[in-house]
Amino acid sequence: MKITEEEKKQHPQYREYVERYESALTGLEAGLRGAGDPALIVEKCLNMARSFYDADSAALVETNLELGYGVCIMDDSIDGLPNFKGKIINITPEETPFLYARVMRNEVFEIDDLEKLKEVSPAEAFLLNKMDTHILAVAPYYKRSSGYLYIRNPKRFVGLYGMLQALSYIFAAERNEFQLMDSLNIAVSSKGCRSNKDVFIKVFGGLSITTKFGTLSESEITSSLAIRLVAYLLLNDTRKVSQRELTEALWPDAEVDSPAKQVRNVVHRTRNILNPIFPDSLVVNDKMGNYYINPNVNIVTDASVFESYIRNGQRPSATQKEKIHYLKQAVEIYQHEFLPNMTGDSWLDNQRTFYHLTYLQAVIALLPLLYKEEAYSDMYALSSAALLYEPENGDILFWHIRAMIELGGLEIAQRNLTQHSQSLNEDQKDILSGILNTLH
Repeated sequence: MKITEEEKKQHPQYREYVERYESALTGLEAGLRGAGDPALIVEKCLNMARSFYDADSAALVETNLELGYGVCIMDDSIDGLPNFKGKIINITPEETPFLYARVMRNEVFEIDDLEKLKEVSPAEAFLLNKMDTHILAVAPYYKRSSGYLYIRNPKRFVGLYGMLQALSYIFAAERNEFQLMDSLNIAVSSKGCRSNKDVFIKVFGGLSITTKFGTLSESEITSSLAIRLVAYLLLNDTRKVSQRELTEALWPDAEVDSPAKQVRNVVHRTRNILNPIFPDSLVVNDKMGNYYINPNVNIVTDASVFESYIRNGQRPSATQKEKIHYLKQAVEIYQHEFLPNMTGDSWLDNQRTFYHLTYLQAVIALLPLLYKEEAYSDMYALSSAALLYEPENGDILFWHIRAMIELGGLEIAQRNLTQHSQSLNEDQKDILSGILNTLH
C-alpha cells in the first residue's frame, strides 16, 4: 500500500520519523567515514535499517532478472530468528508476479495483506507465511547491478519508507565498487583481468594498479616518485615524454644533478616495485631517452571511465533517462579526489581541479533531472555526498533542501535554509521560502 504525502503527515509517528531521518543518516555517514570495505559498509547499513524500523530482520538481495532469480547475500536478523543468507529466490513474472512487477518498477513497495496477496499470487503468499512475515517493505535499486533491500515485520515507522530508499542507494553504490563498468569490460580485481596484458589503474582516492597477477596499492608502491612517474605518463599516454620533461615533472622545484641518470633510477625502481604483477614493464623507453606507457598492455583507468560517462551524459541527443544513467555512473566513480596524497606539483593540482570541477558540474546537472523523475531519495543521497566536497555550494544546497522537502522533512529543510542562507542566491531563497510557507 502506497501512502500519499498527505497521509504521511497524518501518520502518528511522522514527526518522530522526520526528526530521526537526517540524524540517523548523518550518524551513519560519520560512523562509516574512512571505512574502505564495501561488505562492512553494507553490513552496518543493514543493521541501521533493522534498528531504525525496529524490524525482525533487514536483508540485501542481489538479482539477475534476465535469469529470473535473486540471492540473499546478507541478512541482519534478531537473535533466535531464521537467517536467510544464501537463500535463492525466484523472481519471474510467472512464479512471483507481484515481486517481479514491483522490482521492475524500481520503487519502494510494501506487502501488508497476505490474504489479498494470496488471491493474485498464492506462491508468494505461501513463501511469506513460511518466513513468518506479516509486513514486508522492499526498496529496489537498479544501477550497474540490481537488487533490493527488504525489512521484515517493522514495528516502527510502518509506511514511511524514505529511509529504505536512501539506504538502497548506498547499497547500490557500495556493491558497484566491485564492478565499475560492465559495458567496458573493466575489472577491479585480478580475477577480472582476462589476459596478461589487461591492466586496471585506479587514480581517484589514491593509486592502485591491478593485473591478472594481483593488485598493488599506493601504500604498497611506497615510492612517491614512482607514483608521480606512472601518473604523469598516464596523463600523457598519447605520446612519448622526453627525459627533460620528466625531470621537470618529477622534481618541479629542485635543481637535479645528472637528470638523465636520476630519471633512469626512478624508472628502474618503478619497474622493480611493479615487477610482481607485471610480466612486461609498464614503463618503457626508446633509444632516444623518451619514456612512455608500454603500448602492448591494455590499460583502463577509473578516470577514463569517468570521462566516458560524462561525455555520454552530455550528448545533446541523449534522452533524459540516458543522461541520468550516465551521469549517475560518473558521480559514483568519483569517490575521492585524483591522487589526493600527491601535493605540491602544478600538473597534479591542475588535473585534480579538472576532475573536481567536472564532478561538481555533473552533480549540478544531475540533481534537477532526478527531481523531474521524482527520485527524491537519490537526490538527497547525491547532494549529501557532494556537500562533503563543497559544503557551501549554493546550487547543490538548493536541490539538497528541495529533496528534504519532498521527503517530508520540512523542519529540517527550514533549518538548512536558515543555516545556509548566505550560500544561496536570491532566486533560490525565494523559491525555497515560498514552498516552505505554502506547506507549513
